Amino acid sequence: MRLPPPFPDELLLGRLIRHVTASGESAGALAQRLFGSARTSIHPFLTAGLTRLAESSREDAEVLLNRQTLVPLFLFYLPSHAERLQALVLGDDGAKALRESQIPSFGSGHSVCLKWCPQCAQHDLQEYGVTYWHRTHQIPGVTACYKHPVLLQRVELEGRQRVIAGLLPTCNGYPRPASGIESRVAVFSQNLLTNLGEGRLQIDLGTIYRYRLNELGYITSGGRVRRQSLLRRFALEVEQYRPCPDAPLLRSQDDYRYISELLEPGGSHHPFRHLLFETWLFHEADKMLGYRPSQAKPVLAESRTGESHGLEQRCLKLLKEGRSMAEVYRLTGKSRCYLKRLATQHGVPLNLKPRALTSELQQRIIRMAKSGMHREAISKRCGIGIGSVEQVISSEPGLVAWRKRCHWESKRRRCRARITRYRQRHPDVIRKVIKEECNAEFFWLYGNDREWLQQALPPPKAAVGRARPL
Repeated sequence: MRLPPPFPDELLLGRLIRHVTASGESAGALAQRLFGSARTSIHPFLTAGLTRLAESSREDAEVLLNRQTLVPLFLFYLPSHAERLQALVLGDDGAKALRESQIPSFGSGHSVCLKWCPQCAQHDLQEYGVTYWHRTHQIPGVTACYKHPVLLQRVELEGRQRVIAGLLPTCNGYPRPASGIESRVAVFSQNLLTNLGEGRLQIDLGTIYRYRLNELGYITSGGRVRRQSLLRRFALEVEQYRPCPDAPLLRSQDDYRYISELLEPGGSHHPFRHLLFETWLFHEADKMLGYRPSQAKPVLAESRTGESHGLEQRCLKLLKEGRSMAEVYRLTGKSRCYLKRLATQHGVPLNLKPRALTSELQQRIIRMAKSGMHREAISKRCGIGIGSVEQVISSEPGLVAWRKRCHWESKRRRCRARITRYRQRHPDVIRKVIKEECNAEFFWLYGNDREWLQQALPPPKAAVGRARPL
């Protein structure tokens, strides 16, 4: 069986739709012959079973994958899932391929749609005599046409069967203008997808993001990201992007996590988040793919275990040399609170003014903390701030865990006593009444000490039904 030859940038599902439209063959019969089951549900842009389909249509499965689906985009942005995703798409398990693409995890797997541009449809009708579905229009989150500065129209595919005869783009409708950022993201996405269709690329995105941000002045000399200024500028740039179900945008002006997660090495994020950030950061896909940093050494992430340990040892060395905390702060960038806690943990003496928190007072605080006394009470007795008390407690190994355990045991004793006393006062009470009258204690014990609760409660009574009238 031969499918209609593909038009430029045509979606594979669109070719199947054109086939059933022109040939009159039912979608179920086509799915039975190509995929072995009439109930096969074909995903619009992550079509699976490509090896079998290529053999039936005498085409190359790699060409179908790289130039008629959006799989290359997911292989590029999800390198840890790439090998398995490609194998599943070439195979026959579309459900597993969809899960491997992480779309359901991103919260974008519930709505399946097809998008088109009315002006592109009009051009295709004049040029080829028929409209067809463009692959680039289907990129999740993209809302504008890469050729025309207008918004895409969309149709939801609610049924299981997506190969619907006659389901082709229309030229009807008034085109709505797209914003500048929407058009730029569409052009960037189209250029990137075209490059990815030529062959699989592997790029450490987190590293090149940091290189580029460093060139723009958003990385400090210590390798930290200036998140506030970066997010303000980025949010201002993308605020005109219209929200849609498959476009994960910034939640607020303070959504620092949106940026921080993209800079983490090996992260798994929605492709649109990368496309939006890269459009702002590089402006052009060719520039991003061919990016070569100007500096010799990469800007490392601040959350590296080895680097943190080395910085800690350097701080300790400087403190043991008798340097002042102000000087150590200037040399390392670590705060006074961090330096005080580090010195206390390792027994390094500090010459501080005022000298209220002496070693004798620290031992007294530790003794009161071990007895279970509240931080505020310790603060009042010792005449120092609560923050200083918390610092001493956290610097003592195992003390925080011990206090948490004591508080948990105290809570359990209070809840047990409440249930026990209530049962003593009401010996004939049933479980339902205990749950209503001792609600907080009942549910705390149910979640933390269920075995004791079941033994302490009265035995359940058998339900008594109504007598039926004769």
